Amino acid sequence: MKTRIRDAKRPARPRGPRPSGAVAHALTKGLFLLAGLATTVLGFSWFVDEHDAAGAYRTAPVCGTAAHTPGTDCVRHETGKVTAISTDIDGESTTYRLTVARETAPGHSYTVNSAVFYDAKVGVDVELAVFRGRVAEVSYHGHRAQNPGTPWLTSVEVALLVGLGSALTATGVSHSRLGLRAAPFYFSTAVFVAAMAFLGCLVFVSSQQPLAVTLAAPVLGWLSMTACVIVATWDC
Repeated sequence: MKTRIRDAKRPARPRGPRPSGAVAHALTKGLFLLAGLATTVLGFSWFVDEHDAAGAYRTAPVCGTAAHTPGTDCVRHETGKVTAISTDIDGESTTYRLTVARETAPGHSYTVNSAVFYDAKVGVDVELAVFRGRVAEVSYHGHRAQNPGTPWLTSVEVALLVGLGSALTATGVSHSRLGLRAAPFYFSTAVFVAAMAFLGCLVFVSSQQPLAVTLAAPVLGWLSMTACVIVATWDC
């Protein structure tokens, strides 16, 4: 006599992402992370290049000397006459300015330090260091005042790269389950980081402090802000 064998119930499939889906998810996260880090590093490299360019006149040879190779950048020294002096007081901060008439260009107002301002009077001759067509330094009786240009364009470029890099890095590192719904948050993060990077580039390049100081502060700031974003979206 044959015995009927009851149909066995199929075991329930384990819940959770399939192995192939988990691998694709991990690869996507990794690509976001690599893209974010690469974009951020590029932004900081442009910041370093601008910092070096702003202070390049210090090591450049003097025009017309044996150290100067024709066709390369050099520093040309001019004499200018002080035609006016002025101060601009904003709260507890005072900005000192000298208006100088140059030998080869119209007069211009330059921001100087207090030592140059109080030593130079109207009518005296000051020394100007001209590099790449602009006055890089004003000096008088051993007192020197740097005159760095304002890196508006580079600051915008650095800000865009660092802001985008922060959003991509946070997307790649965070464990958020929000998916595309987290995009507005990451966009807000990119805007905030970009604004801070823009201001930081303007301040640190213009201050012309040692590179170790000017680079350490922005990098630490970027790491802190990116870490805050990652923690804020952790397991959301």
